[in-house]
Amino acid sequence: MIAFLLILLIGLVLIYINVSSVAKGKMGKIIGAAVLVLLFLGMFLRSTLIGSCIVAFFAVWLPNSLLLYIPWTLYRIGYHFTQPHHLSHRLVRRVGRYLLGISMAVAFMFIGYGMQHNDEYKMNLLTVELADRYTEGFSAVFFSDIHVDPLFNAQKLERFIAQVDSIKPDYLLFGGDLADISTGAMDSAGYDSLFKKLTAGAKVAAVAINGNHEAFMARSGNSPEEWMRKVGFVVLDDSTACLGGVCFTGRTDFTVARSRNTERKPLAELAPDTVKLVERAADSVALDTTVYDTVVVNRPWILLDHQPKGIEKTHTGRLPDFALSGHTHDGQFFPVTFIIDYVWKLAYGKGALGGVLWLVSSGFDCWGPPVRVGSDSEIWVIKFKVKEADRTQQSGAE
Repeated sequence: MIAFLLILLIGLVLIYINVSSVAKGKMGKIIGAAVLVLLFLGMFLRSTLIGSCIVAFFAVWLPNSLLLYIPWTLYRIGYHFTQPHHLSHRLVRRVGRYLLGISMAVAFMFIGYGMQHNDEYKMNLLTVELADRYTEGFSAVFFSDIHVDPLFNAQKLERFIAQVDSIKPDYLLFGGDLADISTGAMDSAGYDSLFKKLTAGAKVAAVAINGNHEAFMARSGNSPEEWMRKVGFVVLDDSTACLGGVCFTGRTDFTVARSRNTERKPLAELAPDTVKLVERAADSVALDTTVYDTVVVNRPWILLDHQPKGIEKTHTGRLPDFALSGHTHDGQFFPVTFIIDYVWKLAYGKGALGGVLWLVSSGFDCWGPPVRVGSDSEIWVIKFKVKEADRTQQSGAE
């Protein structure tokens, strides 16, 4: 967090220095300061339409402008220390204006294309083989990172609801980051009824976890977890629930845990039971005595953890059969799409973390600008099936 804040501070200083160079003296300083004030004003008014629009523009413009401002600033510093004369103020102003115009033009092009691209979402299909010790497979639709805000397109959610209703999965799985507006605003906008229709599309259960943005919303007096329960989700908050023939563990997000000043439970404490007690006839035992047999129960174990940081290194014992995450947005838009793979060991798609087969989704929508450039909005339709070959061999051996 400290490193992120330091990088952000350096970026804002570079923005101020370069934007203020487009005009002489006090006027340049006023322009540079106005840009920073507008940025912070947008963040403060994030839950309003105008605030969301401001944040959307700056979120796209800032990283692209820095791609131009960083090399230009380094050149100015190098020229200052290696040449006998400084760059003329007129040249600095001219270049500053060119760079500002280019960066803004790129930002508007990204917004124009990226908003349209984000309004559509891909449906990815995945088949996961389960060990032969399990008796039957199941289906699931996994999605993450909705980030409902004033710029969110409700029609996109309505299309998703209709698609889930046609797929009729056994389970609907949500990977966290529900909204960036209050639960009251969600109700006023009618999202409670929409999400109730969505969760009703699961034949067995709709399961959800919290993400880092649930921590941000909780700080403003909201309870996103309670809202998700109200609309039909089984919310797992460092807890495990066996629903139908499958056991799900939902981790408390790291940011949520910090905001609560608590530690996440060890995964070993959340592992589902593999045995159950079954009552049987008392036989020769006294009639008023209840007798139980211990029976081994084999149920697939699916892990949901918003941030794909993997399994803690201290974990021992059983590992989940499959894990699901979101959070990364696959970078969302250029140039972050090129950086994200250096931030996360598994930033997108199917891979392995800590010896567990893991899927990281780029998310159903976006934080900040509803813009996708170089990444896709998506859902995953997952078919979990038992290894047929192993089961055939097992039947032949019997």
